[in-house]
Amino acid sequence: MAAADLLCDSLLRWLENRRECGKKLLELAQELENVTRSSKAVRVAGAAKSVANPPVADQAAGTAVSVTSKLVEAGISRSTFNKATELIKEDEKVGKSIQKQLQDLKDRCGGAKLGAHADELECEVVTQLMWALARRNKTLVPLDFLRGFNRATFFRHMTPGGLDPAKASCLICQALGLARSPEITSSLKVSAKEMMKNTGQIGIKAAVKAGSKVPSAINLSMSLYDLIDQCEELVKRKKVAEASKFLRDSAREIPEGQQKLKEQLDAMHEIIQKLFKMKNLITNLGGYSLSMNENGRNVVAYIRGTCRDSTVVSWLQGVTHQNEFLNLLRFCMEGLSPILNKYDSSHIHIPEHLTRPDGRHIDIVIVAHGRIVDQFMPAGFLVPKPTIRDTILYSPWNCFINSNAVFGIAQGNIQVEDRELCNNVYSEPNPLPNHWNSMQGSRHNIPLILLSPVTPEDEAWKIFQKLWKNRDLNIKDRVIFPYLVPQDQVDAYGEIPLLILISAISVILLAHGRTATVHLAACLGHAGSPAMPEEWRAQYAYTSDQTYMTVNLRDDKRNVNMDLLRALRLLFDSQEP
Repeated sequence: MAAADLLCDSLLRWLENRRECGKKLLELAQELENVTRSSKAVRVAGAAKSVANPPVADQAAGTAVSVTSKLVEAGISRSTFNKATELIKEDEKVGKSIQKQLQDLKDRCGGAKLGAHADELECEVVTQLMWALARRNKTLVPLDFLRGFNRATFFRHMTPGGLDPAKASCLICQALGLARSPEITSSLKVSAKEMMKNTGQIGIKAAVKAGSKVPSAINLSMSLYDLIDQCEELVKRKKVAEASKFLRDSAREIPEGQQKLKEQLDAMHEIIQKLFKMKNLITNLGGYSLSMNENGRNVVAYIRGTCRDSTVVSWLQGVTHQNEFLNLLRFCMEGLSPILNKYDSSHIHIPEHLTRPDGRHIDIVIVAHGRIVDQFMPAGFLVPKPTIRDTILYSPWNCFINSNAVFGIAQGNIQVEDRELCNNVYSEPNPLPNHWNSMQGSRHNIPLILLSPVTPEDEAWKIFQKLWKNRDLNIKDRVIFPYLVPQDQVDAYGEIPLLILISAISVILLAHGRTATVHLAACLGHAGSPAMPEEWRAQYAYTSDQTYMTVNLRDDKRNVNMDLLRALRLLFDSQEP
């Protein structure tokens, strides 16, 4: 985004200019101190001559210590003063440019549309600035990857759930291998909260009352014009020593404000570099394994540090689950790579506008054995931002589905009005809601959904393996994603919560700068767990035991993958009550 590039250049230019301003103020202070020493020498000489000729001595002394409002007339060389004036004019010019460029960037990031959603705007502005720094340093990191990191870490308060920010920062730094862990994370937090505020004040004249008291600090908002005015006021009041001290103290304190911004920019750049390395670690995990190497530990630490879902973080505490999650990442990369590589954001130019172009959003249909248990979690946990826009369930709670329903989900042509409940036809409420069960739109808790993989014991396994190997599970931007045990990796997979699989998918999408809507094609019977009809009904709907859902498939002119349909029939129709 051009606005972010201009702001980045101006900030770096401003930093360099203020550094030069600091040096020039020290020169001014030194020359004022020379004036003070000279005036003392004149006073001493005048006192020595006072016995012989008092009136002349008094006149000489008065001339020596007399000053006007202009620093040049106080004894500062005109060349030094002119150079300082030029730097101050440049400081004010760049400062005003920064203010305008910051506002332009906010406007480009949708400032007017976001309105009261200040955190959304702040997150986007910081993300765009980080991306500009990355381009400036020739680090080709995807924009969505940076945006996702900022949302998942330093703007985690924008969504519910997650680790305590202090603990999260520690884990993030551990994973990214940052040398200055506390300082860097706190610097980036400051950049998110204070940097934009400070940037907006650069070049604004601060109200500084004339007096002998030197301000305790010269911050980013301090105008150098005001600083010189204050110094001249002191000189007018014949306080040359205090004026020189004021300049010297200011010259020392200006770099402190400058250094604060520089550290924020440096922290951003360092994190960008580390994130890019982390992206490469995730996308190059290697083959399936039941043990964990150093790269795997770093990936797990990074995910634990950036994940907002405390359930996922808790699940990842055990080494067995950590290995399982790493294998899930490998599995997801293998299954999603054909469609992700089609629009890999690390190899293409990303448009400037913030909306994602067509083709960058995909639909993922998870196919697996499923069941629900008597544990509950917020529905929103199945929609991890920013990569997952929604997760959609199709059957009521405590309901099976057959191959017709799954095939309709896979094809993307399933309609609410075409569904039918078979066997024990009883549901609450009755009639069922006239929409599918969207997790994005639900504010209720939902039963924990457990998924089991398709294994060699399933008759459908060989067909799915063939389709998987031949990359024959995609329909345009719709991916059929069976939770499938790979060849010779039966021990690497087991029953897992749906939110864990979605979290793994989310990580892969983040690394590729993609978004997705997840569709679940699995049975949701309670499988021996206690029935909880009141809770089920409160969230969406439920059916009596042994009920399954089917649909009347509409005519579809698209080519039907008969192998896929056969595999679905073997997997789901054999489960019908």
